[in-house]
Amino acid sequence: MKYVFLFLMVIAGLGATTLYLPNAYSDFSSNGKYLIDASGYLSGNKAIFDSSIALQITAGSNSGSSMQATLANGLVTIANTHYLNSGLWQVSILRDSKYFVIQGDAQDQNGNIIHLNLFGRIIDSNQEGSVFSISGKITGAETLKVSYSAKVITANTVTTHPTQTPTPTNTPTPSSSTTNISIVYGAYDINNQVHYSPSNVQVTTGTTIVWTNNDSVPHRIMSGLAKATTANQSTSIFTSDGKIDSGVIAPGQSFQFTITNFDTSTSLDPKTAARYGIPANQTAGAITFFDPNYQFMVGIIAPLSQPVVQGSAQLSIIPGASNLANGQYLSSTSLQITPGTTITIINNDSVPHRLLSGQIITTTQGGSTGSAPPKVPQFTSDGRIDSGVIAPGQHYQLTISYTGSTQFYDPSFTWINGIIISSAPPTSQAAPIKISINPGSSSPKGTATQQTYNQYNTYYTPDTIQIVPGTPIIWTNNDSIAHTIYSGVSTQRPDNPFTPDGKISSNKIAPGQTFTVVVNDTGIIRFYDPQYTWMNGLIISMPPTSSYTIGAPSHNPGQH
Repeated sequence: MKYVFLFLMVIAGLGATTLYLPNAYSDFSSNGKYLIDASGYLSGNKAIFDSSIALQITAGSNSGSSMQATLANGLVTIANTHYLNSGLWQVSILRDSKYFVIQGDAQDQNGNIIHLNLFGRIIDSNQEGSVFSISGKITGAETLKVSYSAKVITANTVTTHPTQTPTPTNTPTPSSSTTNISIVYGAYDINNQVHYSPSNVQVTTGTTIVWTNNDSVPHRIMSGLAKATTANQSTSIFTSDGKIDSGVIAPGQSFQFTITNFDTSTSLDPKTAARYGIPANQTAGAITFFDPNYQFMVGIIAPLSQPVVQGSAQLSIIPGASNLANGQYLSSTSLQITPGTTITIINNDSVPHRLLSGQIITTTQGGSTGSAPPKVPQFTSDGRIDSGVIAPGQHYQLTISYTGSTQFYDPSFTWINGIIISSAPPTSQAAPIKISINPGSSSPKGTATQQTYNQYNTYYTPDTIQIVPGTPIIWTNNDSIAHTIYSGVSTQRPDNPFTPDGKISSNKIAPGQTFTVVVNDTGIIRFYDPQYTWMNGLIISMPPTSSYTIGAPSHNPGQH
């Protein structure tokens, strides 16, 4: 263990007693996901230890000035010894997000348990996140006093659709992102005004489209071509082209597909383009998707007609957007930018509008039994963006400083909604990180008791990595049998230690083959082999401004 001179305790103490700033504010909001990234010192009876924590939490709903939260993943490092969260944690966010209390257990690879009792107090914040001072105790073999400073940032871990490479290639991995499309509640009803939200997106190649079924019945997503129309010319009849087929998507489940290319030699059916408000100059190469069981459910994936925007961008609410029957409401329903871009949104409609950021309401229940589904999509605000009232002819500006997807909507006219996708430009992509699936990994090492803890091991080298967003991660199977890589959430159960979360899912990786994903945002991901669940590891994605590295895995791989 590392001893530190006594004067460092004094410095840490001063940091812990920093005066509370009354004008500081926090970005915590209901249902948001956050990463608490902290470092500092623990003081015991005879020594002071370097320590750091990384906790990913999901905030609940507000109850007065407080809210409860749940812990998804957590890592505690004390003098180069790692502890992963175990059991249930209690996380409370208090006094309008100015304070938090965190209590829970963590466990190292040998089964040693520590208990954390932490109290955080906000001391500053800006557009990048909030800064908290954390005090409290960590109790294990002895009781250690905590002195941390912490950065709290929005965490929305996103990965590309993974790819397996059967042979080595010199082609660089493209920068990519994710766009979410909701199959809205009541989409099966032909009278519903909206079936997908959004139903028309513009993306670049390499973008992963994620459809989530928020309806109460199963759906299926296929790509296809319009072969005919109904007698009144209002609905096209589609046949599959074989490019996209989700199979059955049960209520609450998702399906993802990565757009690898657009065939610009073909154009969208003119009647379909007119029906869904697609401008004539955007029909080349567009992909039409539909539900074969409800063929009135049609959406469009179009190639982004301009490169990723850097510096400044503009969107407009078009004339007549307040009329649902117009079919077209924004000049572009999706915008791809780089962090730091300032977006100007102009209201060219004849009525006032207001734009909020948030998420579509994902419930598949319509309320009381027999109640009709809403005819337009329903959203809930996440509190991050609020334009206020934008009068006709006026504009609103905002600067996006982070990476990830932000959905926005008008609460009075919810069919006016779109997505802003912020991702690092291809030239700034981080160098790939390589992980070896080690020889003999299919045989558990150590005692049976050790295997139930689902902690760090020597089946992957390294098994713990810290990256910046946009980093490709490449697993190489150096074992003699095939393996699979899934991401998941720990259940703390020895019989079924993980449940998949859908962020990473590979096919079988044959011996000598590789599998690649790109993590585009901040957060914590656990990965494991579903057939050999003792094989598991951790990915921590931190912004490039982070000033320290957890465990320094690149310098000391596989040793804990």
